[in-house]
Formats: sequence, C-alpha cells, structure tokens
Amino acid sequence: MLYSSQIRDLLIREKSKPIIQLNEFYQNDSQGICRRDILVQWIVAQASQFRHSLKTIELAVIYIDSYLNYFKITQEYLQLLGISAYSLATKFNETETVSQINLYDSNGQNLYQKGEYDEMEEQIIKVMGFQLNYITSSDYLLAMNIEINENVQSLLIFILLDFDIYKHSHIELALAIVAYLQEHSIQFTECILKLSKHIHNKILKAQEIEIGKQENEDSKSKIRNQKINKHITKNKGLTHQRTPKQKI
Repeated sequence: MLYSSQIRDLLIREKSKPIIQLNEFYQNDSQGICRRDILVQWIVAQASQFRHSLKTIELAVIYIDSYLNYFKITQEYLQLLGISAYSLATKFNETETVSQINLYDSNGQNLYQKGEYDEMEEQIIKVMGFQLNYITSSDYLLAMNIEINENVQSLLIFILLDFDIYKHSHIELALAIVAYLQEHSIQFTECILKLSKHIHNKILKAQEIEIGKQENEDSKSKIRNQKINKHITKNKGLTHQRTPKQKI
C-alpha cells in the first residue's frame, strides 16, 4: 500500500509499544479480562466527566502501558498510576487542564497523599524518556482523511479497552478500522483484514454479553413482578374487619 508523505512521517515517528505480555496485569482472569483493561476502563469513565479529547485518553493509555512494563507495581497503586497518567496527558494535550484529581475511599478519606501523586507523575515522565508526545491510532486516521465521528471514536475506545486488540501497532489498528468501516476503494493486506475481522468478532461478542445481561435482568425483573402480583392477589381477599366494641 502506498502511503502519503504525512502517513510516512507518522510511521517514522511512531514508537513501538513496550508491552511484555507475560506481565501479570496482561493475564486474563477466568472471565477473559485482564487488570490492565479494567484500569483503562476506569480511566475512560473518569475522562467522560471532563469531555477531554480522544487523543488525551490515547496518550494516557500509552503512559500506563509503558509504566506497567517498566516498573513492578502492586494492586493498591494501580489507580494512582491511572489517574497520574491521565493527569499528565491532560497537561500535555489539553488547552485547559484540571486541578489535581484526588481519589477517595468509601469513607471520604484520601487514598493517596499529595506527594504520592507528584512522585508517580515524575516516575512516568522518566519512564517515557521525558517525551510525552506519542503517535496514536487517531493520528493515522486523521492523516487518512477519516473523520473521527462518534462511531469511529467508539471503535477507538473499544480497542483501547481490549489489550488483545490494542497490542497491535497504531498503523495496523487504524487500517483495520478503515477496513471495518468497509472502505472498499482501498486494498488491504491479509493481516489487516484478519485484524479487522478480529475487531468485528470482539464487538459481536461484547454485544452478545450485553444482550445476555439485559435479558437476565429482564428475567429477574419479571420474576420479581410475578411475586409482587401474587402477593397482592393473595391480599385482595382480605377485608378490613372492624374490631367489635367491648362492653364496659
């Protein structure tokens, strides 16, 4: 495939993803989900409150993956890593940054001290080699004149949340998205078509799981309603009887 000069420039600047798949945070549990994906899902949920750009979320995910493959971190500091990576991404990519986002437990107590936020951001910057500007999948799509509309953005978010897909290079992911959108005017390699099919199957599976959850919830709701109706029906036969007056 022939690339435009803009895409060739992105290919030169793109850095390989430093991902060690043997890392415990990339190992799937019994439900096929890894802790890295759960952390990214949590970050996306946090980001939705601030309406920050997709690029900011993409950068935060790159920082998270880079850190997880450089330092051995315990479970209790995962949220600190996530929110610090997101904070750095907003400082780099957004024109208006938010103040430090503090995390609290269920009792309203600080999960981390202020110094821990600063220290984590400093460690991330060092891991990134003091370079926070990274090429992402959305950069390639824009270079291909693909509009990042709601549908494309949803696809990119879906990919960020699934390490099994996200582990591919950004150019491969961008091309797979274009193939998924059925741009027949472009001829794709077998590798890209296979990746696009993989994304398609993952989306179908996620939709089936969501439908299953909804049907299960509807079934539970129906059973609850039947029990309530049965209880009401039983009580319909009861009549209020006035207590007889006692003779004095």
